[in-house]
This record gives sequence, C-alpha cells and structure tokens, in this order.
Amino acid sequence: MSKEIIIVVAPVPGEKQDEKYPGPLDVPEEVIRCEEAGAAIAHLHARDADLLQTVDPTLFQEHVRLIRKACPIIIEGSTGGAPEHTLDQRCVTFTIPEVEMGSLNLGSVNMFDGVYQNRYEDICFYARKLAEHRIVPTMPVFDLSHLVNYRRLVEDGVLKPPYVFEFVFDVPYALPYTDRYLDLFVEHLPPGAVWFCVRHHQKGVADLRRVMDLGGHIRVGYEDSPFLSDGRRARNNVELVEDAVEQASRAGRHVVRADRAREIIGLASR
Repeated sequence: MSKEIIIVVAPVPGEKQDEKYPGPLDVPEEVIRCEEAGAAIAHLHARDADLLQTVDPTLFQEHVRLIRKACPIIIEGSTGGAPEHTLDQRCVTFTIPEVEMGSLNLGSVNMFDGVYQNRYEDICFYARKLAEHRIVPTMPVFDLSHLVNYRRLVEDGVLKPPYVFEFVFDVPYALPYTDRYLDLFVEHLPPGAVWFCVRHHQKGVADLRRVMDLGGHIRVGYEDSPFLSDGRRARNNVELVEDAVEQASRAGRHVVRADRAREIIGLASR
C-alpha cells in the first residue's frame, strides 16, 4: 500500500448553503489557500453569484482562470445539476479547457427528498463527453450496482483507463457508511484503481480513518461537511484541509501536491 495520499477539496455548499456556510464565499481565494494547505484537487460546479447551480459557465470559467493563474491545483468539473437540466447542460464545466477531471455518475440513487437520476444511456453520454474533451472521469459510487455499471461501460467500449472512483456515503436516504460496506466496495475495484471517499456530514477526517488505513484518498470541503475532527465547525475550507493533513499524518500517510497527484492518477502533466 502506498503511503502517499491525495486530498480533494469541494469548497462550495449546495442549495442548503446556510446549513454549512452562512455568508458569501470567495471560491478562487478558498481554493488557492486550500492548495497552499495541502489540497491537490478542487471539485467545482458551475454556480452563479449566489453560489446556486447554473448552466452558464461564465463565472465558473472566471473562477478557474483565477485559480490556475495562482496555483497548479487540479480542477475537477461536475455533471451534477438540477432535474430540469439537459444532458449537455450538466456537462457545461467540461467545456473549460483547464478542467482535467470530471464526475461520471454511475447510476441513480435516492437523495434527500428526490432521486438523483442517471440512466445508463445518460451515463454513456457523459462518458463520451469526457473522452471528447480529454478529461479523466472520476466515478462517484453510491451503491454496489454502480460498480457493476462501471464494468458494463468498459465492456461496451465507452470507458478506458485510468479508473478513478469516489465512494460516497451517508447522503440522506442513500447508503450509510459502515466498514463492511467500504470493504465490499474496495473488493470490487479493478487492479491499480485510484479511489477516494467522502461521507456526507462527516465529523471531520477522523471519520475517514479506515479509508486512509486501506490506502484510499480523501475529500473534504463545505460541499460535504463543515465539521472538523474535534467536532468544531470549520471557519473556512482551509481549516478542513488542514484537519485532513493532520489526520493523514496520524495515519502514517504522506500528503502529495498537485503534480505528484497527476502522476498517481495518470493525468497529463501541465
């Protein structure tokens, strides 16, 4: 097992912003400071001035420009979106040249009071868009059936290496975290796969200790949880990254920066 570990920061809360961060948020500044603190990847959505989901990439492009000008952090786009968005609209972040990674959801799942819908034909559409823009997919896994869909994508010739997975637990009405579920997901990974884990409203990175012990990588940020390992609410995303660095060190893992993360994942150097 490699001792190296990659930290992803997802800095922007979703629609329920006040629940996690009451107030304005300077996304580029947060990302730049998080990179300085140890984050190698920034997971970003296209959002408007109120930080709500949008299909207009103008502000997203400006944020990416400011981030890239200041630091080498890897930019990861998202196919997350509202139910009314078209497939092309959900891929809007992929149109920005600086985006190196992008989420490829592998199936539908109950989420909060609705269903996060990702039909197989839609997944294939997203995979082709990612390939068209030469963006490496990050595959969120909410359910074991999503790993079955991954294999189907490979068999259908829609998906090629590198294979990067992100296990997501504790989203309301989706799969809760247990060590047994995590072990089961890890057992179903292909050889050499890179994998991350995140828990919705995790109580700091201490909640991801088994992930680190198994050789996985981790994600933090206001999109997922505002809490630090000591139970306090973080004042900014930087504190969440600093907590991740400290907990990784306690687990005997060495935090790597963006250039080394590109090598581990299999991204082209920049």
